[in-house]
Amino acid sequence: MKKTVHIGLLVDASRAYGRGIYHGVANFAETREDWIVIAHERPELDALPAWLTKARMDALIAYIPNNKLLRKIRSLRIPVVDVHGRCSEPSIPVIESDDRVIVRMAIDFFLQSGFRHLAYCGLPSVFFSDQREEAFRALTLRLANVHIYAPSSRRLAGEDLYRFEKGSAAQDVDFSNWLSALPKPVAILACNDIRGQQVINACRESGIRMPEEVAVLGVDNDKVICRLCRPTLSSIEPNVEKIGRLAAQLIADQLDGNSVAHHHLVPPRQIVQRQSTDTVVADHPQVVQAARLIRDQNNRTASVEQICKMTGVSRSTLDNIFISHLGRTVADEISRTRLQRGQNLLRNSNLSLGEIAECCGFSSATYFCRFFKRCTKQTPNVYRMA
Repeated sequence: MKKTVHIGLLVDASRAYGRGIYHGVANFAETREDWIVIAHERPELDALPAWLTKARMDALIAYIPNNKLLRKIRSLRIPVVDVHGRCSEPSIPVIESDDRVIVRMAIDFFLQSGFRHLAYCGLPSVFFSDQREEAFRALTLRLANVHIYAPSSRRLAGEDLYRFEKGSAAQDVDFSNWLSALPKPVAILACNDIRGQQVINACRESGIRMPEEVAVLGVDNDKVICRLCRPTLSSIEPNVEKIGRLAAQLIADQLDGNSVAHHHLVPPRQIVQRQSTDTVVADHPQVVQAARLIRDQNNRTASVEQICKMTGVSRSTLDNIFISHLGRTVADEISRTRLQRGQNLLRNSNLSLGEIAECCGFSSATYFCRFFKRCTKQTPNVYRMA
């Protein structure tokens, strides 16, 4: 009989990011009959739970946000994987979402939607936020009309930092003034969904129209937070289940005596669109009108000719102004909208392929599958399971 292996899981499960890691670890653990995973769902920032220091743990998967906690974890002298991204100890593998890819995805999305003013809104001195701000600065270096939130004081300490990162801190005056002064329309990447929610709330209090004047995109796709926002918050979905599975695999490798790489970056899965980015920006009214018609679920089966008829212009004219303002044709915009709708439904619903095909304007699942594979080089089922 195999020896039982005890794996500690020291990850905050109060938010979607942590819960996704739990799912990934659980998926891997189901393949290992000798594993017992013991979870502590609400870890402190700088202390180990009392039971962990007394229990016989063989390995640990943990958030390690600071050196104080790192020292205590290192004293356990067991294999460890950090799923927070801050650990500087060479012997402890680190896994984190790829912030550069996250930011690149957001910028490309905003530019494709016609925005010329782009902004980043982070949490002062919070590790992951500063990383994303650095990526935003680097990737927008050659773009004009870029705006970054810079409060008068960037330093928060102790409990204030923890409360602010969790989203419980009150809005500061700098923040509201910055939003009001931004040129409109503007697209804002928030460092996470909590910050995105704060942006939306501040815009509503200031009378700023969303998404017409300000479009907001968060990160984490915490469905509860995103759905509580008004308008509902679009968000970049990280591949946290993959982070969890990879963390468990790295633990298994270490327990088997194998060497593992120190730093691992996991790219995000997709942008999940909701109301906060449901707009196209253009200086031409017929481009805006046509884009809104294409996004209207009531027009999901509309052809290019029908969209042209509803806007009152010929196909050649509408194509020309679309290319001039958005860099793509009306047919391209219809395909892009249908693909995004299909991707969101595949990842975030239990609808059958036939039902998804109907929601996206296709007459059958067969046509939808052909279209989807042509656009993504994957079948819908493979995409759904990734």
